[in-house]
Amino acid sequence: MKFVYVAAATVLMGASLGAVAGDFVELNKSFPLRLTGANNQNTDRYFLEIPEPTQAVPTPLVITSSFIDVGARNIPLVASSITYNARSTAGARPIIGSGTLTLLDYRLNEDVTLAGQAIGDIYDFVYRDSRDDKLVFGTRVLLGLPGQQQNAELNNVFRYGFEENGTVFDAAAAWLYLSDYDLRMYSAARSDKGLLQMDVYDPDAISFQSDINLSEGNPYSGLYLVKTNATYYTVADNAIGYFQAGEESQPVVKAFTSGFVPTNTAPIPEPSTYAMLLAGLGMIGVIARRRMRA
Repeated sequence: MKFVYVAAATVLMGASLGAVAGDFVELNKSFPLRLTGANNQNTDRYFLEIPEPTQAVPTPLVITSSFIDVGARNIPLVASSITYNARSTAGARPIIGSGTLTLLDYRLNEDVTLAGQAIGDIYDFVYRDSRDDKLVFGTRVLLGLPGQQQNAELNNVFRYGFEENGTVFDAAAAWLYLSDYDLRMYSAARSDKGLLQMDVYDPDAISFQSDINLSEGNPYSGLYLVKTNATYYTVADNAIGYFQAGEESQPVVKAFTSGFVPTNTAPIPEPSTYAMLLAGLGMIGVIARRRMRA
């Protein structure tokens, strides 16, 4: 696992996909809202439209082994700012809201494993949505990179930590493309189960259903998003799960990796931060004493 940090935004990516429908969808105890068309953004209530090019962190920073060029596909990896439109699913699908997701933090979990074999990389993001000032957690999966297993499949990606000490955080799901080669999100639910068992409610978990598979030509996920009313975020073990259902003779297996989770507990400053604060207060005291003597 490697940690990577945000650099200046320089690379352009993303494109307008025309009139589409979708917005963040609140998840609750009901059966997950499924799409009526597997490849039709016009009926996809989870899909966010990106009307303009999106800024991305330049790839050469710390991400050297994970930036790939498959068949001349320059795959953007980390978006530092994403402006989106939400559209109604009815009528002429008018715009019902717009926002900008500004990157607060991100991590790279490199060479995550299933059944003891490295299958791919998982990118983990925290954004702030200008539309309502809420935190948005993002997940993106790239399978079958050089040196990794070439026939792995992920049917579900999970996020955990949406229940804290009896408090159940709100959660609303959405997704968007970061490149033309990303795979859509099929459905979402508050569940720790995969595929058709996603109607088993779990307040702590969010399940994104997809079918990420290199052999089927879908090696990269879109950016799968969940918005929450939590005040802060922190890092926890087993924050992200991923599930292979064994549809094509692969083993049925689920695994976990660390990542960001929502919390209402304010982060504790590092000792260096305290030292800087004390130094600043000391300087203010010195200046105040000098003014009193003047």
